[in-house]
Amino acid sequence: MPEDADNLFDRVPEHIFRPLGAHEHARRNWSLLNHLYNDFFAPEADPPEGEGWTQKRVVASIERFLVRWDDEHETNVEERGTPVNIRAHDALSSFLDSGWLSIDRVGFTQFVIMRPTVQNLFELLKTFAEQGPEFIGGRVQSVRNNLLQVQADPEKNAAVFQVAAKECSALLRMLNTTRMRVREASEYLRTQESTHLFLEKFFGDYISSLYIGDYSDLFSRNHPLASRWDIVDLASRITEEPESREQLRRWYRKNLRCRSTEEADALIESDTARVLALREVDRLLARLKDAVTRANDQALGYLEYKVRSQGNFDMKTDQVINAVVRAADSRPNDKNLALPTGWSQGRLLSEDALKMPNKKPRKRKGAVIQKRQLSPEARARRLVRQIMKGNREVSEARIIQYIDRHVDPGGILESSSMEVLSINDLCILAAFSRLGLIADRTDRNARAGIVRPTLFKELNRHIEIELTGERFENEYIEAPVVRIRRRKDGSTNNAN
Repeated sequence: MPEDADNLFDRVPEHIFRPLGAHEHARRNWSLLNHLYNDFFAPEADPPEGEGWTQKRVVASIERFLVRWDDEHETNVEERGTPVNIRAHDALSSFLDSGWLSIDRVGFTQFVIMRPTVQNLFELLKTFAEQGPEFIGGRVQSVRNNLLQVQADPEKNAAVFQVAAKECSALLRMLNTTRMRVREASEYLRTQESTHLFLEKFFGDYISSLYIGDYSDLFSRNHPLASRWDIVDLASRITEEPESREQLRRWYRKNLRCRSTEEADALIESDTARVLALREVDRLLARLKDAVTRANDQALGYLEYKVRSQGNFDMKTDQVINAVVRAADSRPNDKNLALPTGWSQGRLLSEDALKMPNKKPRKRKGAVIQKRQLSPEARARRLVRQIMKGNREVSEARIIQYIDRHVDPGGILESSSMEVLSINDLCILAAFSRLGLIADRTDRNARAGIVRPTLFKELNRHIEIELTGERFENEYIEAPVVRIRRRKDGSTNNAN
């Protein structure tokens, strides 16, 4: 096998980790990548208007992030003195040069995109950074349920067998990795000299982040991991029975492009070995339990030492006694040595030595904040404004509803013949002139070989609009005449 086979940088740019390796801005750049991903490229983000996001839009988003970052973190004075617009362009250039972001050209317009391979890499890193406590019980139950499905119907659920095998491998890797993470955390905790920092790291990082979520039930009889031998038995029966074995072999040959039956059997045996590896889980659990117990004992021993240790109290007491003896020896024998004490001079038990009672501070009554109530006139004004705004709205759904009332499927009608029954009808009729101009410009651009993003994609599925070159005038407006042709297959059932 060649040395560079399956090389990471065959799939992602070579300098992609450069922004995250910058000593000064590594944390800021990672947070900025998260911000840009959530704003533009996440599945739940708003879709772009065209083929991507313009540089102006991306730079504006980076500027908002930098302003918030400066308010929440300590930034050097020299960097704060640089205009935020220049800093935003520098950050964008850094991501473009390293390959996190790319430029896509559509005609003369440039759009900023994140390529799918880079996006997959970012999502893997994001999942790793946000990884919390693991729950083994859910994984084991998932493997068992998948194998039961395969056993019930091998023909339909053959693909689930491979999924179960991958989950078993991931489970064993997680157990081994957790043991190493516990040891690593234990070594890091031993370097904490302050009790406050030790407690914060122990309960904040170690217990909350590295610990297995269901560790307390992991060794009980009721934990799903106790059924691991049932999982091993299921896998053995599925692969040993001739009928289910043949169904698996067919699926592997068809979907994994196996050239022969022997190659398919080899892949089946490999996946079966992954499931049967659960027989070795006792060894991993024993090593994990030993690492966790040792880490807990070290942590509790450290805490007990910090709580019960007297520190250098004995040495301080000896120093005080020696200082008193030296002071007494330095005075003549006929003079008494008076030492200041922690209480007032005189009788030890007396009313004068008692502390005066504390006076409880008077509670202040805060001002009652009343919620502002709108007057009937103000509510009426707000309702009128909402009605005005709704009547003037011109959306694709409103246009399609208006066309549905005037033009039958496959019919043709000019705007000069359309009725105006409401304010919204008038606004839509006026919008037809603009749509006709846009359609005319699009046709001219297409003939000239210029491709631009299509506007009103939903509307174009229902109607065709073109200018006639004439003008019309009614009692409300004067505008160019447009001819509207409704498509026969256009439907307004889902226009809303």
